[in-house]
Amino acid sequence: MKKCFFVLAAVACCACSEGVTSSLDVKDEVVELNFSVPVAATKVSGIVVEDAVKSLQVFVFGADGQVQSSGNANQNSLTLTCTTGEKTIAAIVNSPAVTGINNIDQLNSSMSEFANNSVGSFVMTGLIGVTLTASGSVEVPVSRLVSKVTLSSVTRAFELAQHQDMEFEVTSAFLTNVPEEIGYYQAQQSRQLINEGITEMDAIIAASGELLYDELSVPIAQGASEDIGNFLYCYPNMLDDPEKPAYLVVGTRLGDGVYYYSVELPEMESNKCYNVSLTVTMPGTLTPNTPVEKGNAQFSVVVSDWEENIDVNETI
Repeated sequence: MKKCFFVLAAVACCACSEGVTSSLDVKDEVVELNFSVPVAATKVSGIVVEDAVKSLQVFVFGADGQVQSSGNANQNSLTLTCTTGEKTIAAIVNSPAVTGINNIDQLNSSMSEFANNSVGSFVMTGLIGVTLTASGSVEVPVSRLVSKVTLSSVTRAFELAQHQDMEFEVTSAFLTNVPEEIGYYQAQQSRQLINEGITEMDAIIAASGELLYDELSVPIAQGASEDIGNFLYCYPNMLDDPEKPAYLVVGTRLGDGVYYYSVELPEMESNKCYNVSLTVTMPGTLTPNTPVEKGNAQFSVVVSDWEENIDVNETI
């Protein structure tokens, strides 16, 4: 089941005139909007609080697309005033303040940096058109800009006896070819990709941070499958470029050798979860960011809304 998270706005009249019998008939009356994100909307997955709210910024645009009111707070609530009537309300959660916004076109062209995300603080956005009256409430659904990638399991099925007798261990999982920036509200991204073409692990670890890289230690016996279940997060690679897809790279140790398996991810979307299951039949490549030839591994990717998981199965 898909869950939605909302910024709630309670509407209260600031300057009501005597004799008004129906707030629905009032035009351009000044009202107070009390915005909040319910704490009950937070959720814990493993040790990561994926829906925590640490800051909130709201823009209220008039029918002409110009900003009528805006504000930001380092908490889960804030209060604004504006007039009644047709409005577009935009909410941004867990982001540094977006400045210099005078109209909705400027907001739509604004970019969010992946570096502004962290464990327990993911950037979320939402936008809705409403007709404000002097009373009532408004819900602005917000969703995460990041995609989530999970290495669900690794199955060891080496075909050659010489490999079957060696010790085998999954040592890391990390993401490559993921964008540094994407649009807050538009499907756009920078062409600068994190970990693009890097083949040295020290450089990859330095560039990745805790959201893109996970150190593991999971030994797997021949013929066995082990649940991994680690979570990685990135901005989705939406480039229509077959030469630059996003990869989940799985680092392994076979005997005394280090090998990598690069699993190509499908075209990605924000707030989607990609579950990867990997089966290895031969040693991988000697360097990361080098695609593995088919026949060495099999994988599958299943994609879904965050709460409905998307699986990817691959055999290599």
